[in-house]
Amino acid sequence: MIAAAAAAALLAFGLGMVLAPGDAVPPGLVLLVGGGAVVAAGIGLIELVLRTLLAQAISRQAEAHELRAELNEVI
Repeated sequence: MIAAAAAAALLAFGLGMVLAPGDAVPPGLVLLVGGGAVVAAGIGLIELVLRTLLAQAISRQAEAHELRAELNEVI
């Protein structure tokens, strides 16, 4: 999904670059396409951060279980 969001952002940004030099397209439309590209990039970034945090939480949980097992052996 991260790659899909990044690809969507790049495609939207590319579309905005193609539409920008022409007089037939109003500048507001180019701005809307650019805003969509920024939103898609933001979604990809949020997803990347959430996946990283989830992986970190899983590793910490596994470490906590190991430490609890060691503590139970000592007690």
